[in-house]
Amino acid sequence: MQPVARTLSGVSIKARLDGHEFDLQDLADWLPSGEIRVAKDADGFYLEAAAIDKPPEGKTFYEAAQEILKLLNGLGRAKTANFRPVALTGYYQDGDQRHVVVSPDSVVVRSRVSAVAIVTGPDGVSKPAPPPPGSAYAALAATHPDVAEAITVLATEPLGWVELYKVFEIVRDAVKPVKLDQTGLATRDDISAFTASANRPDVSGEGARHARLDGSLPKRTMPIGQARQFISDLVRRWMDTLQ
Repeated sequence: MQPVARTLSGVSIKARLDGHEFDLQDLADWLPSGEIRVAKDADGFYLEAAAIDKPPEGKTFYEAAQEILKLLNGLGRAKTANFRPVALTGYYQDGDQRHVVVSPDSVVVRSRVSAVAIVTGPDGVSKPAPPPPGSAYAALAATHPDVAEAITVLATEPLGWVELYKVFEIVRDAVKPVKLDQTGLATRDDISAFTASANRPDVSGEGARHARLDGSLPKRTMPIGQARQFISDLVRRWMDTLQ
């Protein structure tokens, strides 16, 4: 059964999310409040957003949810390169009403170790943890087109060299006329290793941006996993400078 348009009842629509619990929990940790929020209840993880409750003119609430999902997955990738995109289940809950479209589940076994830092003052008393940055990043994407573009590209699955380089170009262009390695966002050595690896098929195979490239092999390269982490770190540092 396809979802139908709603009449606002004063109750936020819960757009149910599907994905690995690690990734869903990362989003909930990063976006506990604000215009875009991810939370968990007895039925699982869900997305709430002002744009879903009051979608732009000409769009339904579920079309708005699909657009916000791209932002969610991009923010997740900015948080950690190991993030895997989540999906909408097709369950939209508006109070006691549900509009349902079911999608199949997939099961992937993953594990991780996480640490929680406790900050204490000179008197030894623990201080409250600072608020997670995800909500501020989401708000920034709503007002900064370059951030929104970079985050959306980060949400691409699979996230390969072409997509990573696009994000790199967005950040590099955004900080002009200052050169990227002079901003403190990334070192010249890391930038060189990333661009060489992204461009050269003799380093990165079929996934490279070019099929043929002259010149000698670079002294230092990056495997794709390290490159994803490099870009995630770069985007976060860049967003921090814009707040």
